[in-house]
Amino acid sequence: MNYNNSTEAYMRTVTKIGIRQHSRSGGLFDLSGWLVLWKPAGKVLLVLFPLVLIINMFVASSVTNTERSIVALDNKRHELMDKNIELLASKARLWAPDNFQQLAGEKLALYVRSENQVKRL
Repeated sequence: MNYNNSTEAYMRTVTKIGIRQHSRSGGLFDLSGWLVLWKPAGKVLLVLFPLVLIINMFVASSVTNTERSIVALDNKRHELMDKNIELLASKARLWAPDNFQQLAGEKLALYVRSENQVKRL
């Protein structure tokens, strides 16, 4: 058996529209509705903006330090290349045949023979 109880809670299916909503224009550029949305977004930006600035400063300083170290290493490499060129030139001078003849003459008293020194019998 079904009983119809007329004292049950009644809910409207449509929202109640007042006079204020009809008199106000529902334009897209109405700031009162956007202000409610921009307040939390502004608070989030106030927290994120300094954080992003700190991260940006850290990254910029690390990039600058890396560039400085790369420049220092490049300068060292050029110095080593110059020293290598100097050492190769001195090695070439030491191993030259003229240098051997000069050292043999000075240290061991050995000289290259001339035509009139050696006679065949």
